[in-house]
Amino acid sequence: MHPILTLNDPFTMFIVVVAGILIVGYLIGRARNRRYAQIISSWLEPGLRSLGGSPVVQAVTRTAFRVKITQARAPFNVATATVVLLSREVLPIWLWEWINRHSDVVFFHLTLRRNPHITLEIVNVASELGRRGKDQAQKLQWPLATTQGNYYLYCPADTSSDHHLKKLFTHVTEGRFTPHRVAIRTNAPHVLASFSFSDLQRAPSAELVRWLTTLVRLLPLDEGGEAS
Repeated sequence: MHPILTLNDPFTMFIVVVAGILIVGYLIGRARNRRYAQIISSWLEPGLRSLGGSPVVQAVTRTAFRVKITQARAPFNVATATVVLLSREVLPIWLWEWINRHSDVVFFHLTLRRNPHITLEIVNVASELGRRGKDQAQKLQWPLATTQGNYYLYCPADTSSDHHLKKLFTHVTEGRFTPHRVAIRTNAPHVLASFSFSDLQRAPSAELVRWLTTLVRLLPLDEGGEAS
């Protein structure tokens, strides 16, 4: 017969203590993520409100939600901000994220009223999301066009808009914000940009929207070029 485990048994005590720590960590992490979700939502609201249109809030998972703006003001048509929170509910993962200095991430997917004429990837190779963008560009066999610090610009070999590429790269690398990745596509969504919230919260969200608007106005677009 197997021995009966009791609370006096060291192994049983170990299991109880570990389970207790994980349960307490889950409750604390869940409460913190709710708090961070409120903080980020409050931060996003003024900037997204400036786009006009009709906002829709959607829950994705317990650690992710999105705010979608349809019929937004020009040059945008649809603007979606997706927030992915750290996995604070699982204590070991939370500790790993904290040790590696990871942050909550905000993704912007922007559909414009006119299609861009160029395709490119601007990635910050110091970040995990930037390295993923770099891998994607290399799988597409896009050559490296230029670099500045941790930022790399990739685009198809037949891209001829050097003037626009230079302005876009300068706007991203020398601007107020430090995105992980900025991707421009000819199909919708046309602009994809990702940021650490720890970087974004240093400025009002309306300033970020102005930064994104300037980025779009630097793109060569259908029907005569610049967005209006």
